[in-house]
Order: sequence, then C-alpha cells, then structure tokens
Amino acid sequence: MTQTAGTPSAPSPSLSLLLAAVGGGLILGARPSDDTPARPFFTLAGLALLGAAVHRPLSDALRMAGTRRRAADVRFSFVVERPVEQVFAFCADFENFPRFIGAVRQVRDNGDGRSHWCASTPSGGEIEWNATTTKFVTNAVIAWKSTPDSLVASEGTIRFRPEGGFTCVQVAISYRVFSSTLADALAALVTPRRSHDLEADIRRIASHIDEVAFSEPAAPGQAIA
Repeated sequence: MTQTAGTPSAPSPSLSLLLAAVGGGLILGARPSDDTPARPFFTLAGLALLGAAVHRPLSDALRMAGTRRRAADVRFSFVVERPVEQVFAFCADFENFPRFIGAVRQVRDNGDGRSHWCASTPSGGEIEWNATTTKFVTNAVIAWKSTPDSLVASEGTIRFRPEGGFTCVQVAISYRVFSSTLADALAALVTPRRSHDLEADIRRIASHIDEVAFSEPAAPGQAIA
C-alpha cells in the first residue's frame, strides 16, 4: 500500500512557546561583550528557534502568551516620610508619574479630569491611551481609569493617610494590553514581569517628591488661578 507524503505539521502551541523562550534566551545571552567562540552559534541557534516558533498559526499563540505576560496588578502599602499634603499633591499631578515609574514616558494632564498616557513597550516601542479621573478627595484618595476606546485596560487607586507626620500610601494599580506585536510578545516572554519593577518604582517616590515645588492641587474640572 502506497502512502502519500503529507504536509509537515506545525509544532504545538506549547512547543512553540518553549522554542520562543529558549531562542530568545540564547539571543539575549549572546551579548556583544561575550567574545567566546560560541557566541555566533548561540545567536544563530536562537534565531533558528524563533523562526520555528513564529510559524503561523503559532505566532498567534505567542502573541497571546506575551500579551498575558505584559499584564501587571500590584497592591501594597508603604510609608513615605513626608507630610500627607506633599505626597498627595505630588501624586495628584499625573505628569509627575514619569519621574518615578520607569515604563511611563509621558503623561499629559488636561486639568479637566482627562489625561493622555504614553508608556514603553517590552521591545522599546510606545503605547498610548487616554484616562479619566474617577475619584478625587484632597489629601485622601486619587483614582483613574482608562477610557473604553483605549488600547489598554488600566486603572489605579492611591489612598493617603496621615501617620505621625508621615504618610501611609495604599496603592492598587492594574494594567493590561489587549494585543501585542510579535516583537513585544517575544520580548515580554524572555524578560521578567513588570509588576515587581512597578512596585519598586513607586516605593521610591519619596526621593522624587523634593524635585518639584508644590501648590494646592485642584480637583478635576476646577480652574487653577
């Protein structure tokens, strides 16, 4: 009985993810500063594994996995050795966020409860979205949420409580993208999750508060004289 040769089957999605992770690791491990004879081999091997991994429809599986990995959800509290008025004024101005959050490149606060955010992607690109302030109680709480038409689902709440001349800060921030380019997905799969860096960035807020001069923060929609 004669058998006909079939079309080679693509790797399973789980194997594709493994190939991408190993390939990306080999490429990242072959740093220019590493002059060992094996460096070109590692680079070529990594590229070959990535090539095998991105065979459609497996590239879709990579994008989905990378998109999930880009999500961040942090909830923690800490004490800032500054008066609550200063800490709140600093955080209530979203344009200060790029000072202490490494992934946030720019925030434009329109002053009417709307703001425009720009952040870095894992591969070094940019992603932008709009947000609205959902709660504003002076020296107590500030909250925001991305608009429904944004490329990301992001929301955050920061609560402030005086504590012996200092300020107890309670943070709850979540961030999730709806889709990723293949480059961003692969970069996300071979680098640590962003949640740890995000928390570490926020905990260093005290070192940045003294960089700005303070005035009484205005509630969204309130004119500033």
